[in-house]
Amino acid sequence: MDFIIINGEIIKKQETEFKSFFWDEPFIITQKIWFGFGGIPLFHENLKGLKTVLKTLNSEIPVLLDDESELFRITKRMLNKNRFFRSGIITCQIYIGKSELNIAISSMAFPEFNFPISNQGLLVNFSEFEKYSVNPLNQFDFYNTPFWKFAKARNQGTTFGNSIFINEKNAVCNCISSNIFMLKGNVLYTPSIETGCYINSLRFIVLETAKKLNLKLEESDCIDKADVFQMDEIFLAGEEHGIQLVLGVENKRFVQYYSRNIHEKLNEYLKEKIT
Repeated sequence: MDFIIINGEIIKKQETEFKSFFWDEPFIITQKIWFGFGGIPLFHENLKGLKTVLKTLNSEIPVLLDDESELFRITKRMLNKNRFFRSGIITCQIYIGKSELNIAISSMAFPEFNFPISNQGLLVNFSEFEKYSVNPLNQFDFYNTPFWKFAKARNQGTTFGNSIFINEKNAVCNCISSNIFMLKGNVLYTPSIETGCYINSLRFIVLETAKKLNLKLEESDCIDKADVFQMDEIFLAGEEHGIQLVLGVENKRFVQYYSRNIHEKLNEYLKEKIT
């Protein structure tokens, strides 16, 4: 093949400047990693997550992923060369091709120093897409990404900034690119792993942070829509978008109290991970 079509224009294949592995029709695994406070607090946790995905897919583990210290060194060097000294997102993509495996790592800077929080608050709806709770791939980004893109497309032109996914048992699972946390009194509710929820590296840290605020924790496999409307406060959490305060779910509005305290404690935890 010498010629291809790009955006309606016929050009020579070699003029695209695409790397050779692009033509191998690769399956792409993407991991978003937050950096800040002069380091990459959850680097180890995200690396472990990437390895879990590759093992699940019966793919080889590249040498670079097994050499955690070297991968950390060159990732930090990339951030320094980009002059990204505050905070931002590292995007690690693994291209699993028919004949080879390749890794591309890029980064994007944020203006703030702290782990991000959306102070304005989001309006959220329920996605029309239903998850199947026993699917073993539910926990991974790559499996959820098409559904998240579908939900985002459905929300375009509306006031909704995110969507809640439910499973075949009508139980709440997660939101777009994030886990969902709900408060009623001094109890923090979140969907259990049995719901088929997505598992972000931040999920377990938020639960531990909530304990430090003397909140009771309830991981449940039966939080339904009616339960959501009875909550006092809701927030979303994930490395890609940080803490997202939920102003309302459909026509129901919520307060914002504990979530800000959790965000503050979370920043303290991430700083300690650096030192």
